[in-house]
Parts: sequence; C-alpha cells; structure tokens
Amino acid sequence: MRSLALAVLVALPALAAAAQPVPPGTRLDGIAAVVGDQVVLYSEVDALAPQLAQGEPVTDDLWSRALDRLVGQRVVISEARQDTTISVTEARVTRAAQEQVARLAQQAGGEAQLEAAYGRTLGEIETSLRDDVRDEILLQTLQQRRMQGVTVTPGEVQSWFSQIPQADRPEVPELVRVAHIVQVPAPDETAKAERRALLQSLRDSVVSDQATIEELANRYSTDPGNTGRDGTKNGGLYTDLRLSEVEARFRAATAALDPGEYSQVIETPFGYHLIRLNELEGDRVSFNHILLDIPSGAREAEQARETLRVLRDSVLAGVPFEGVARRNSEDPYSAQRGGFVSDPESGQRDLNVDGLGAQWKATIDSLDVGEISEPAPVKLLDQTDAYHVVLLQKRTPAHTLSVADDYALLSQYALQDKRLRAQQEWVDDLRRRVYVDVRAPRYEPAGG
Repeated sequence: MRSLALAVLVALPALAAAAQPVPPGTRLDGIAAVVGDQVVLYSEVDALAPQLAQGEPVTDDLWSRALDRLVGQRVVISEARQDTTISVTEARVTRAAQEQVARLAQQAGGEAQLEAAYGRTLGEIETSLRDDVRDEILLQTLQQRRMQGVTVTPGEVQSWFSQIPQADRPEVPELVRVAHIVQVPAPDETAKAERRALLQSLRDSVVSDQATIEELANRYSTDPGNTGRDGTKNGGLYTDLRLSEVEARFRAATAALDPGEYSQVIETPFGYHLIRLNELEGDRVSFNHILLDIPSGAREAEQARETLRVLRDSVLAGVPFEGVARRNSEDPYSAQRGGFVSDPESGQRDLNVDGLGAQWKATIDSLDVGEISEPAPVKLLDQTDAYHVVLLQKRTPAHTLSVADDYALLSQYALQDKRLRAQQEWVDDLRRRVYVDVRAPRYEPAGG
C-alpha cells in the first residue's frame, strides 16, 4: 500500500486532474478497487471527486467517475511497468522526488513544518515518494508515446467543426500577427554594484549555515521561474534540465561544481546568480539558485530607444524587417525567427490582443497593418524589462468561429478531442486485460 497515497498525474486531460496527496492524519479507510497488484483507496477517490465536481455536490455518479479515472491510471501504470522499452534511471526518480518534496514543503510553509506534519525527516518523505514518482514517469512516458501518432486531417477538422451547432459557435476575440525588434537597456552601474554586494552577503549566510539557499531564494530571488502559477515558491529549484541549454556562463559555473557545492557570485545577461549544484548526470542537471536582476537607469533606457529608432529607420528605408531582427534583436525567443512572435506553448502566431498584455495592446492599437511602431516598453517572456518596435503583420477582427479564419485553432481542438477518444479506447482495452476488482458499494458503472 502506498505510504503517502499519492495519485499519479498524467499529461492528457482524460486522466489528468488526479487527486492531491492525501494529507497527513487522513484515515485510509479501505480499498475502493484493486487493479492488478495495485489498490485505489477510498481517501484518494474522496480527494479527487470534489475537484471534478468544481464546487457542485459530489453525487454517486461523479464519485464513481473519479474512481474510474484512478482505476484508469493504475491500469496504464500496470502496462507501463511491463514495457521493457521504457527505462527510468534512479537519478531521474531522485530529481523528481526532490522536486515533489520541495513543492510539499512550500505548501506546508517550510521544511520544518512539513517534517512536523508527516512526522518524518525530509529524507524519509523523499524515500516514501519514490515508487509513486517512478510510476508517474512510466505512465507519462507510455501515454505520450501512444498519443504521438494520433493526428488529424483537414477533413477531420471540418467534420469536427460541423458538429457544433451554428448557435453554439463562440465569438473569437480580435487576433493579431506581429513581429518585433527588441533592445534590452544596459544595467545601471550603481544598482549593479549594490545587487552584487547583496548576493555576496546572501552567499556568506548560506555557506556559514545561517540560512538555506531555499529560504533566501524565496525571499530575494527575482527569477520568475521561482514562482508557480498558483503563487507558491520553490526555493529556486530546477530539476531535469539540459545543461547544454542554459546560458553559457551559467553552464560553465554549474559544471565546475561538485554536488552540494556553492558557486561564487556569477554574472549573466539575466543578472547575478548564486548556484548550488544538486546533481549532474551526463547533460541532465538539478540545481537551486538565487537570481538578482539588475535594473537599468534613465540614460541606458534612452540609449536602447535610440538604437531602435535607427533600426526602424533602416526597415522603413527598405531593409527587410526579418533580417534586421535576426541581426539586432535581443529577444532570444523571436530573434532567430526574424522577430516573429508566437505562443510559447502552441506555436500559434495569431494571438489574442488582450492576452498579450496592456503594454502590447497600447502599442498595437495605434498601428495599421504593415506599420511599425515607435520604440515602446515591453516585458519579455522571461520578465526582462526592455523596449521594442512592433510590426503589425495581420489583424483579424473579432468574429464567429469558422474554419476559414480559425483553422489552426480548430485543428488543435479537433486533435485534442481525437486524442482523448483514442486514449479512452486504449485505457478501456487495457482494462479488459488487467485484473480489476471494484469493491466500493457506492460505485455506479458509467451509463448504468
């Protein structure tokens, strides 16, 4: 039986939104179902069902669907455990377990509070999580592999869209397609010296055991990656990153460390860093760090704006925008694509104006298609404050959803729906081949 009764999360919505870890002190009140050599506990179902209810009363049918979801997870795990082509290293499990402990500690209000809540040391909690973490990795790997080959044709997109009644087709907000050239102002030298001195004092506190890097990262770090979408902080922890993909100076400093060792204060284009290496296996790295960014001054900001004016004049004189962006833009996400801006997750280039934020909207609202803005402030994806000039390439007014105007968006929805159906069919087939014994008297079969 699982010591912390952690529900395994999966990538696609059909099995996602699993139960939260069962809180300490929760009475594990029996077995709701047996799946192969695994069990689903009543407490897990009771934790997941309210999430599915979304504020509504938990009916017997909804409780049963929560149990079905957890049974589906266990069925896929059973299959993944038998797949000899999936390899999960102990180092990867360790990194993921450490990350989970860090999240739990943050939710509990600190490491000491977490240890008190569970009545165990952090090491013991991490050890108790390892089997669940390994199963989660196995499940995600197998599921992603199964869904990779699921695609949609234009005909399937049209067929999927035609099933939506005309009256139910939603309004699509105004969309724009844009490109930009970015300049990041140089840092203010006085502020730079102050930030370096502060981070050096933080390093002194850490190496003398007066504070932990996790505590100081949560208090001082300006790294946006230290804060999750729910507002919780993670102590500056990064796990399972490719060392080859991080900034060059950061990479060199990290690679020179032994596990548990702290770097000196180093400078990168993002600011000053203090790094503790947790683990390095091949190109995979786990570390904690504190970042202090460096604000720019008024003189440096004006220099960035003047550079953009010169670049804008070059484009207006006939130099291709894409070439100027590739050679001069300081936004690493768009420069290599000629300044083209896209959604970082979907790659979609037609973007919701309101979703871009107030700074973008104020700039775009003043432009006609084909025009280039004057230099304007912008916050980049990594939260760096910068200036840019924006080329408005296309504007699509708000309209009723249609294949002609919204094919890329519709193809994503149709693909998601097809993958959900394929996944459910796959899970149903697995369920027929795996021993499943639902023991909960409250359970109602789907459609029954």
